[in-house]
Amino acid sequence: MTINKYMSEFDNYQDKSELQGPDPEFDQDAHRWDKGGFATKDNGIADRLLQNDKLYQDLKGNWQHEGYNMSRNIKTTTGREGGKFHIRKEQMNTEYIKEQCAEYRKRAENGYMDPLAPIMPDGTLGYKWMDLPEVVAFEISNRYFGGMPWAAIKRDKTLKAQFYRVVQSEYNAFVCYPGGKLPIPIDVPYPNPVGSEKFFKGANFAK
Repeated sequence: MTINKYMSEFDNYQDKSELQGPDPEFDQDAHRWDKGGFATKDNGIADRLLQNDKLYQDLKGNWQHEGYNMSRNIKTTTGREGGKFHIRKEQMNTEYIKEQCAEYRKRAENGYMDPLAPIMPDGTLGYKWMDLPEVVAFEISNRYFGGMPWAAIKRDKTLKAQFYRVVQSEYNAFVCYPGGKLPIPIDVPYPNPVGSEKFFKGANFAK
C-alpha cells in the first residue's frame, strides 16, 4: 500500500492536465525588447537613456565625480576631460605608511623577529616584504602592466617578480625587508612601460 501511495503521488505530479492547461500570463513590461536597429521607446532602459539628450550631452562634455572608500583614506576621482575618460586615486596616509615601513625595517635590521612574517623557502622565519599603498599599486599597474590589477598580477610568478622589482627600484620607501632589497626568488627582466616598443612582446625585456 505504501508503494502504491507514493507511485500515485508521483503520477499526480506528472498529471498531463498541468501541461494541457492555459498558458501562463506573459508580462510584457518585465522583458526587454532590444532587437537591434533603431532605438525606440520599447528597446529597454539602456536605449531610453541614450534618448536623453541632456544626459548624453552631459556625459559627452567634461564632468567629474569624487568618492571615498569605506576607510575615508582614499579619494577616487572619475570623469571626462578633453574628450578622455580618467580615473585618479589619492591616498591620504601614504606618509604614515612610509614611516611604518622605515620603523619596521630598522627593527628588522637590529635583529627583531616578526612572528607574523612569512616563512621563507628555506623554512626560516622571514620578514614582511612591503606595505604598499593602494594608489602606488594602481600607478604601477597602469604604467607597467596595462592596468592589470595586483590581484591578477600575483597569480603569475613572472609578473609578480617584475612587480616586486618595480617596487624595490622606484618605491623603495615602502619596502619593509631589511636592507631595502627584496628576496625575489627568480631573476626576471625589468618590465617596460606601457606603450614602449617591447611591451608584452615576448619576454618584455628592458634593463
